[in-house]
Amino acid sequence: MVRSIVAPGVAQHVNPVPNAALHNGVLCTSGILGKDAKTGEYPVDIDTQARLCFQYLRAILTEAGADFQDVVKVDLYFRDKSDRSVVNPYWLACWPDPARRPARQAHQSPLPEGCLFQMTAMAILASGASGHDTS
Repeated sequence: MVRSIVAPGVAQHVNPVPNAALHNGVLCTSGILGKDAKTGEYPVDIDTQARLCFQYLRAILTEAGADFQDVVKVDLYFRDKSDRSVVNPYWLACWPDPARRPARQAHQSPLPEGCLFQMTAMAILASGASGHDTS
């Protein structure tokens, strides 16, 4: 059974979409939005949006019982793909070891008004994290 992940302090979607879903140890995020979680507004600069997205990824992983080393793929969505170097400092902070980084793909995408960047991630949790409710 799928378990929806809704992480505290993370910007939420307008539609009925969780931050991520977990099933049989596979975690897939929904779009991770660079919105301010309190105001629901996008900051005006891409650097702040990227920082928030990586901060929210950490919170989503934690809520699911995972960490950055469980992540196997990250998709980065940019309004302007030439901005992709903006995420590198956050990327390196999450995965400093070049031998232990997930796959990454950058996309140029027609994002919502005010959105300059968002991301998705997929993680594989340890064998004991099935996503099933064991209570």
